Amino acid sequence: MKQNCWEFRKCGRDKESDIGICPAVTEIYANSINSGKNGGRICWAVPGTHCDDKIQGTYAQKVLMCRECDFRWKVQEEEGSSFKLIYFTY
Repeated sequence: MKQNCWEFRKCGRDKESDIGICPAVTEIYANSINSGKNGGRICWAVPGTHCDDKIQGTYAQKVLMCRECDFRWKVQEEEGSSFKLIYFTY
């Protein structure tokens, strides 16, 4: 099974913490995108994720930071032509 962001980062935010569970863990509409559990392999597109011990903002606010993320590049490499950069919920 491919790693989700919380497994790769070993942040511990996949369970209850002082600042709560990371939104990537609970984003069920993104389930299976890039072969991940919920938003775990498209975390850069999930608003309010917890990276580097800071709550991130919207996709537009964090897009530049996430573009350089080693986890995002790992997912892109693993998924190849099936890689999805963003997702939409309606």
